[in-house]
Amino acid sequence: MGNPTTDERFAPHLMSEVQAVLEKHGYQLPPGSNYIHELVMARVDVALRNLVEVFEGRTA
Repeated sequence: MGNPTTDERFAPHLMSEVQAVLEKHGYQLPPGSNYIHELVMARVDVALRNLVEVFEGRTA
């Protein structure tokens, strides 16, 4: 079980793939500037790191 901070599996393309899956299912980024999208994706990054830890059983 890797550390999501240094785990090579948690590469930028993972975020892109998750975004593509969400968009495929009808979810969209909120309208706004690139700055807004960067803020949203930063929160998605944190949530995805938490999901990875739960998925691999690294949380109590």
